[in-house]
Amino acid sequence: MAFSRGSLTEEQRARIEANRKRALERLKARQGGGTSSNTDSTNHTSSINTNALGSSSNNGKSTINSTSNGDGSSSLAVQRASTMSQLRDSNTPIVAKFVDPTRKELTIEQKRIIEANREKALQIRKRLAEGNRDGTINNSGGDGIRLGSSNNQEDFKVTKKSYKYEPPPIRKKDYIEYDFSTMKDSRGGFLPDQDESNLTEAQQKEAMALEEWKEKQKRLQEIRDLPPPLNIEDAPKCFECGSIEIDPNLFTNFKVRACRKCMKEKPEKYSLLTKTECREDYLLTDPELRDVNLLPRIEKPNPHGYSRMQLYLRFQVEEFAWKKWGSAEGLDKEWERRETNRLKRRDKKYQDQLKEMRKRTRAEEYTRKLRNGHELGERHIHDWSAPLSISGPHENMIKRRCIGCGMETEEIII
Repeated sequence: MAFSRGSLTEEQRARIEANRKRALERLKARQGGGTSSNTDSTNHTSSINTNALGSSSNNGKSTINSTSNGDGSSSLAVQRASTMSQLRDSNTPIVAKFVDPTRKELTIEQKRIIEANREKALQIRKRLAEGNRDGTINNSGGDGIRLGSSNNQEDFKVTKKSYKYEPPPIRKKDYIEYDFSTMKDSRGGFLPDQDESNLTEAQQKEAMALEEWKEKQKRLQEIRDLPPPLNIEDAPKCFECGSIEIDPNLFTNFKVRACRKCMKEKPEKYSLLTKTECREDYLLTDPELRDVNLLPRIEKPNPHGYSRMQLYLRFQVEEFAWKKWGSAEGLDKEWERRETNRLKRRDKKYQDQLKEMRKRTRAEEYTRKLRNGHELGERHIHDWSAPLSISGPHENMIKRRCIGCGMETEEIII
């Protein structure tokens, strides 16, 4: 419905008039209650000024009239101002209307219950303060307090929640069990080098080799941890001094009975040699050094590289070398022969390289002659330049140079 500003319809005017009438009725009813309360207060009090009451009644009438003629907010303000002036000017005692003069006093049982509840509340407050200071009270769920209607002390206990860690439940369906004893090496998806039939035999050999290695380690451990012999005469003794305190490592690896004192005193016999020293000084080959039955050895980490270092006992290597070359003199002759052959090979290689260089030089000379238009069989005749005197260890030294080939000579004039 469209309407223009400043013009109201009949229905809107009727609604406004009805609302105004209802507001006036509510205001009159509220003022009527105030006058009745004033009359009641005048009946209970005996020292009220009649002039003040008359003026207040007149002011009340004029207020009502003005309220009926004006808006509600202004009438309420005027009524409040007149009431405050009446209370300020008069000596009438003020009696609150919400005070019940017929209220009875509390009984002894009620006072006892109130006092007991107050003591319980104080105890609970004290317990909460201690718990908050220690950090042991759980504040979730109403600060851990359970209130009830009974008067028992158990109703006001502070509940403490235990924070024990509980691991999550394990569900077996989330895991897959594998039997590693039945698993086979699939070579990462690549084709195996051997057939399935041969693979089983290789596995059996590998298992047997592992068992043999374990047995060998047990025997070596027993040898290292041998208890003192019961009979000293039958105990293994040192070859040099006859002491029973032999070195277990030397006896285990090289089957040699020697004490540590003798090893330090005779390094030319019990010292250890590397594989390179055995190959170069004693002229032994790699197959001979790889054979453990011929030459026992031990392996240690190499401080100069990644490959492990192989060590041999000196007197065992010398015995094998004397047996191979006949004697120490035979070893020396063989070493001299090999050294001579090595020098010959080196000289021959040098001569071959020199001959090759001369061939290249001659070819360059032929190329230069052909480029300059000379014949290949033509002999070169030097065309010396004028002599130049130079300083040297001798006096009267001169220097000349060929203009054609650039050759220089130094001569002494006597």
